[in-house]
Parts: sequence; structure tokens; C-alpha cells
Amino acid sequence: MTVALAPIRSLLFAPANEPRKVARLSGTGADAVVLDLEDAVAREHKLAARAMARDALDTITGTLRCVRVNAWDTGLTPGDVAAVMCPALDVLVLPKVETPRDLARLDAAIDAALAGSGTGPRILALIETCAGVLAAAEIARASPRLGGLVFGAGDLGKDLGLPTLRGDISAALAWGRAKLVYDARAAGLPGPIDGPCLAVRDPAAMQAECEVAAALGHAGKVCIHPDQVAIANRVFAPAPEEVVFARRLLAAFAEAEARGSVSITVDGVFVDYPIADKARALLALAQRTGAAN
Repeated sequence: MTVALAPIRSLLFAPANEPRKVARLSGTGADAVVLDLEDAVAREHKLAARAMARDALDTITGTLRCVRVNAWDTGLTPGDVAAVMCPALDVLVLPKVETPRDLARLDAAIDAALAGSGTGPRILALIETCAGVLAAAEIARASPRLGGLVFGAGDLGKDLGLPTLRGDISAALAWGRAKLVYDARAAGLPGPIDGPCLAVRDPAAMQAECEVAAALGHAGKVCIHPDQVAIANRVFAPAPEEVVFARRLLAAFAEAEARGSVSITVDGVFVDYPIADKARALLALAQRTGAAN
């Protein structure tokens, strides 16, 4: 049975072949953790990392358990899927997704690995090339297992061919970062998960990146260090004052509706049915993320 994917505020990655880092995952508070077989694992260690990822899945508790497999162009994807398929696997993360066919092939690999023994894990699709960004609307509808999109800022920056290693490339990424929100929501998916903040020792930079992504409609952030998790969880959960206001708004709206009025003002904010629906969604998110109190 698959796990229904609620919005993921924090998606924490760790190399599957580094036991010390894997052992820390359960206590980080991340909404989801990823055992990485791709970029974080040297080429000569990728095959051995498969068994390490499979064994580690059984040890992780209190969070969604994910594995990032290698991209299709490596030739390793089917073997990765077969090696890590087990009841403890909640999500497969597929990198370099550029076409709907990439997800169709992953569905087929999952079905082959399951051999009829269930529906298997959900999928997160990493959109990290120009081609992937342009095709994201179709990708978002390509698989019934798809639970969300992830914006791969690092690889996209490389694909854009920008002549800088340390400069600010946020302007070049802005259109793709925003487009993914519309493509995901139009397909009925949660807001996408934004790419990582590479300044792992700079909490202010992480905070700022999270706030920009949240303002665009992203639901969470890729984390590459446990210290980033708390920041992402806080920024992508409703603020306490918003929770309080949403409750007050809905109480006032219910009273007005009982009197036959559905267009009112609460604390200077115009409220009608769409705004009341948004307030209910905010409270539902607060309940799921532990921000309701």
C-alpha cells in the first residue's frame, strides 16, 4: 500500500553509502529523508550502495523513507529500483526527469520489481534541466504514482550554462522556479519542493531562500544538512499569527453566513467563500505540520 504524500516541508538527503550520516536521519525532524544513490555516491561505489540503502530503510523511523535512484542515462535505474524495492520504501526520487516517458519507464520498473505484490512506492520527479522545466506540465500528469515535483536548482544552473560558480543565479532560475508551482498545482499535486541552499553553514541564507520559495508557492525545501531542517519546517508551516487569524476569520464568516451574508470584512480583510476556503486549507496544513497550536 502506498503512502499518501502530504506537502513535504523538508526533504533531507544523505549518501546511502555513508552509515554515519544515515544513522542521523531519524532524529532530524525532517518530513522526508532520502537515501541517495545518485550525485552523492561516487561512480565506483554505486552498486554497493544499493544494498546499503535497502538495509538502511528498515532502520529509519518517524519520517517518509525515500531513495533517489540514478537517472535513466546511466543505465543503472532498473537495477537500483529492483535492489531497493521493499515494504519500507515509501518514495522513489527520480532525477533528470525531462519527459513523461521517464516516469512511464519508472512505473514499468516498479511493476517489474513488485512482480504483482502491491502498488509500490510513490514517486517524486526531480526537474533539473531546461527540457524538464519546459515539459513539467505534462510530467506532472504522467504517472498515478507521482506525488510531487522537486526543483533541481543546482543541475538547472549547470544546464543554463551560466559563467559563475559562486555568483547569484536566482534571477536566471526565477521563471523555472515559478513555473513549476503552476504546473504542479494545475495537475492536482502539492506545491513543489525547492532545491537546496548550498550555504550549509549560513542559516540566514537558508531562511531567505525558504521565504522566497514559500512566497512563490513551493511547499518545502531540499535539505543537505540536518541543521537546515528546522528552518524549512518553520518557514513552510503556517505562521502562528496566521493560524490565529484564520480561526477568527472562519468564526466571523460562519456567524455572517448564518445571517445570510457571505461578503464581510475581518480585521480589514475582505472575506468571501474563496477566502474562507483558503483559511480552512491553512488550518488543515497547520494541523498536519503540528503548527495548529
